[in-house]
Amino acid sequence: MVDLSKVWKPPVDANGHIDWTKVDETLPPRDPELGFHLNWKEKVEWEQSRVKLAEQNARAEEAKTKRERMRRGIPADASDAPRELVFRSLGGVQMHAIEWVWTGWIPKGYITLMAGETGAGKSTIIGDLTSRVTTGAPWPGEYDCPNAWRKPERVLWLGSEDSIEEMTVPRLTACGANLANVVEIQGVMQEGKRNTFSMQDDLEAVSKGLAEARDMGNPFAMLIIDPVTSYLPGQKLRKVDLNDAGQLRTVLEPWLILAQTYNIAIICVTHFAKDTNRSMLHRVLGSSAFVQTCRSLCAVMEQPRTEEEEPDPHAKVFMQVKMNLPEHPGGAWKFHTERVEVGVDHRNGKPIYATRPAWDELDAGLTPNSTVGKSRGPKSQYEPQFAMWFQGFYLIYPNHEWLPVSTVKQVALQEKVVSASWWDKHSGDHMQKENVNGVWMCRPKQAVPAKE
Repeated sequence: MVDLSKVWKPPVDANGHIDWTKVDETLPPRDPELGFHLNWKEKVEWEQSRVKLAEQNARAEEAKTKRERMRRGIPADASDAPRELVFRSLGGVQMHAIEWVWTGWIPKGYITLMAGETGAGKSTIIGDLTSRVTTGAPWPGEYDCPNAWRKPERVLWLGSEDSIEEMTVPRLTACGANLANVVEIQGVMQEGKRNTFSMQDDLEAVSKGLAEARDMGNPFAMLIIDPVTSYLPGQKLRKVDLNDAGQLRTVLEPWLILAQTYNIAIICVTHFAKDTNRSMLHRVLGSSAFVQTCRSLCAVMEQPRTEEEEPDPHAKVFMQVKMNLPEHPGGAWKFHTERVEVGVDHRNGKPIYATRPAWDELDAGLTPNSTVGKSRGPKSQYEPQFAMWFQGFYLIYPNHEWLPVSTVKQVALQEKVVSASWWDKHSGDHMQKENVNGVWMCRPKQAVPAKE
């Protein structure tokens, strides 16, 4: 039962009626904070609600601060205590040589970034690298070297873009990999349920697995993460901004420490941005933190060719973009992709095909600058002459506002104004196109319509 003994009651006269002349004398004192009267029970309830509201505001402010820390790449649980610098003299530091999976290309204890456009051949190269690690086969150009064959080692595989059964295993088989030395991370188990792997949340689990493999005398030499952008989100950062260097460093730097701790090569596969006017270092999809965190940045792309040469979709280049590696031999490897039959589907008897690289030569003249230029690609010799020719060709037909694209192309190639490969790449830069009843028509950009 509620105790009403302390609740204020109005005074009454001898007849039991409220004596309004004495009400002011018996009221509880005016609350100095609120400015109006409160009985004891209301005062307690109001104080409790005020404390509760203050606690809610404090929690909201704390959550806001944590979100801002994570947005800036600062751990949410970072201490606000004073920070002090830590020094050491370099006089007593012992030098260490870099250990390599493939000298000049894939270092151990570091992150290697493998970048390229879609369809460039990144997965084919990854398959060949895995094959040589798991079998100990010589690297390209080392077949005649003494001790070219090495001890086979194991590879840890984390991939989401390709089906393991339909793409990854056939490709590794085509490259000659020892599949018994390849271990796939399928995901993680959490409370009895399969969950998606996260580079934020599952670093400790990977570290535990690497430690167990090392202690058993069968360590991993290489970890493949393909593509790295699929595994960046986690509990702390649900959505990672690829253009935020702070956020990316928060995720990537612990993996760099992991690579150094277990002396393992981590290869992160990513894509090039579509802007071909930028240098290769700045075309890596996402922030510069990707480039800054990796020790080696390798690019896979089509082989450069002159504008007179016809494109070969199977001709590729494997290039080292970070040229500050003293062990790098210089240049880039040319290779072709070839399609081979690797087996038969046990379910229906259909043949299974996959691609593998056929290595050609190490071309010393192929560098990032010679291939795409420092910031922009080389200016084409056809650019000015095609622009002038197209304007003149358009004026030959004063009564036509639009001309068929096929006609313009046929005449331009016959008169050798441009090459076929140049037309496919650059002609659209000079044309305004429109589909008229299923036929593509064109005119020079900023052309003035003919007067009737």
